[in-house]
Amino acid sequence: MVRRYAVGTAAGAALIVSLAGCQNDAGDGKQSDAKVPAAQAISLASQKTATIDSYKVAVTAGSTGQATGKLHGTIQIRLKPDLAATGSLDSASIMGQTVPGGERAILLGDSFYAKVPQQLSQFTGGKPWVKFSISQASQQSGVNLDSIIKRANPAEQTKIFTGSKDARRVGTESIDGVKTTHYAGTLTPEEAGKLDPKAKQAFKQFYQRSGANKVTFDLWVGKDSLPRKLVTKVAADKGTASSTMIFSDYNKSFSVSAPPASEVADGNQLKNAFGGQSHP
Repeated sequence: MVRRYAVGTAAGAALIVSLAGCQNDAGDGKQSDAKVPAAQAISLASQKTATIDSYKVAVTAGSTGQATGKLHGTIQIRLKPDLAATGSLDSASIMGQTVPGGERAILLGDSFYAKVPQQLSQFTGGKPWVKFSISQASQQSGVNLDSIIKRANPAEQTKIFTGSKDARRVGTESIDGVKTTHYAGTLTPEEAGKLDPKAKQAFKQFYQRSGANKVTFDLWVGKDSLPRKLVTKVAADKGTASSTMIFSDYNKSFSVSAPPASEVADGNQLKNAFGGQSHP
C-alpha cells in the first residue's frame, strides 16, 4: 500500500511540476486567424502563452515500454507572482500498480502536499495530509522528479514545435466551446537542433533522451493565440508515449495555500513506519 501511495504521490508531483516548471520570458503574442501561416501561428501561441499568470489544464498521458503507465489529472497553476499549483490525480497506473482516483495535491515552491488515504492515516497520527520535498518524493517513489521539475510550461512546449518543417493548418474546431484553428505537424531531432538553445534543451529533456526519432503533434489555438489543446505522440527506442492537454481558465485568479500545520505529517513518517522499505 505504501509503495502504491508513493507512486501516486510521485505521479501527482510529476503531473504538477512538469506543467508548472519554468517560466518563459517572451513578448506579447498577436491575434491569429486562418490566414496566418501555421509556423507563425504556433510561434505566436508560444509567445502569448508565456505572458499568462495562471491557467487550468486537464492532462491524460500514457506510455509503453520500460516505463509503462497512464494517468489523468486536472491542475490549476499560478506562475506569477510566485509558483503554486493545486490539482487532483483522478487515475493512474504506473509499472503495473494502480493508484486509486481522487488523490489531491498542492505544490508550493519545493514543498509537495498530498492527501493521505484513510487506510494510511494510522501512520501519520491521524493527520490527513503529508508533506514531501520534491527530492523526498523522488526517493520514496523511485521516480526522478528532480529532472521532471525542470520541464517547461506550455509556452516552452509549444515553442519546440516552431521548428517543424511540415506544420500545416488542418481546419477549425470547437474545444470546450472555444472556436480554434487546428494545426498539425512533426518534429525531428535535426529540426530541433536549429531551435534557440533553450528550446533545443527542452526538446532533449522532453523527447530525445527517450530515443525519439520523431514527434507528432496536434495543436488547437484560439483567436486569442492561446493554446486550447495539445496532443503529442512519440515513438522511441524505449517505447511509445502520448499526452493530451486541454487548457482553460487563462489568467483566472485562484488562491492556494498549504494545509494547516496541525493537519500535516512529515513524509518520512510513512517511510519510517515500514522500516524505510516500500511495500505493495
